[in-house]
Amino acid sequence: MRGCKASGRSLQWLLLVILSLGHLLTDLVGGALPVLLPVLREEFALSYTSLGAIVLVSNLSASVVQPLFGIWSDRRSIRWLLPVGCIVSALGMAMAGVAPTYLLILVGIALSGIGTAAYHPEASKQAFLIGGEKKATALSIYSVGGNVGFGLGPLFATFLLDLSGRKGMVGLLIPALIIALLANWSLPSLRRLADQRASIPEKTSNQGLKSELTRGVVFSLFLLVMIVILRSFIHIGLTNFIPLYVVDHLHGDSHFAALLVSVFLLSGAVGTIFGGPIADRFGRKKVIMLSFLLIIPSLWLFLLHSSGIWSLLLAAWSGFILISTFAVTIVYAQEMLPHHVGLASGLILGFAFGVGALGGLAFGAAADAWGIPAVLKVVCLLPIPAFLLALALPDQEPRSKGGALS
Repeated sequence: MRGCKASGRSLQWLLLVILSLGHLLTDLVGGALPVLLPVLREEFALSYTSLGAIVLVSNLSASVVQPLFGIWSDRRSIRWLLPVGCIVSALGMAMAGVAPTYLLILVGIALSGIGTAAYHPEASKQAFLIGGEKKATALSIYSVGGNVGFGLGPLFATFLLDLSGRKGMVGLLIPALIIALLANWSLPSLRRLADQRASIPEKTSNQGLKSELTRGVVFSLFLLVMIVILRSFIHIGLTNFIPLYVVDHLHGDSHFAALLVSVFLLSGAVGTIFGGPIADRFGRKKVIMLSFLLIIPSLWLFLLHSSGIWSLLLAAWSGFILISTFAVTIVYAQEMLPHHVGLASGLILGFAFGVGALGGLAFGAAADAWGIPAVLKVVCLLPIPAFLLALALPDQEPRSKGGALS
């Protein structure tokens, strides 16, 4: 019996790692975009507003349509989207790397986003289903791949750009093919373990969505979505405009700008590892509130020190704090809609983050009008309303007081 449990736990960890690798790949592709933006601006003489439009297309295509994939996932098994999503996301960015016109670049960015949108709800649903009692921990393992991917994206993109210019984005297809093969191999095992360990049936429950959407649940979901939108404003504002701020305003080195973004995002990946288990132990709301409370002084200090070792340290601390709630907010929504996990995942990973992407276009227009420093000052104020909204979230009891994944 003990051997069977150990075997099941090992399989659980392996499948979560594979899901995390797919998350890493799709977000590695998205993380390459900030470094690509200065190249596109120079090659096509684009305004900040035009660059903001690229950011908007990327995030809307990758995010806003995710609830549709989530609803589809709740109705039937679509695990095959896991390998397909990996391939399509990289293929779209490769197209943006070779496209001869601004319009075709937008098409490639949109295709890449759709691949990402196809992967996320199904993958997060599978992580939830096989997570057992430690769902926030399981979602942290899945989520850390995405944050590592976002963090490595600027560095990997810089390597590809140095190697062969904008066309180097085609190199993203190599890791995409490898991870897609792993994801395809994992599909039968995912199905077996999800059937064994899910706390709810994998197929659509007889309980309808309307019966779950009580007034309290709707209000709580609204608060959570607004919080994630504000967090997305901060995330997108920092990751997309820090390189432009360092290169254009401070006349700094583009490689250092890419390093700042990577440090911010990779530290966020570490924060994700800690955020899930802490939320399992002490509660979701407490972790979300503490994150926004701590990020307020951190961002202002980072803005004051945008060069040298202090900028790297503050970027690391800011990323750790802000992104630590990534998995926590997903699980929070999934537990509100336990019979519609795909929809809940799509709302948080997709819709809320995608609506937050509107900030990319708004920030671009604001940068054209008032400059990038003014935009970053606004970004530094956004944790305040996010913290106030978090205060109004309902309390959720911690699921357990420790223990391993089971």
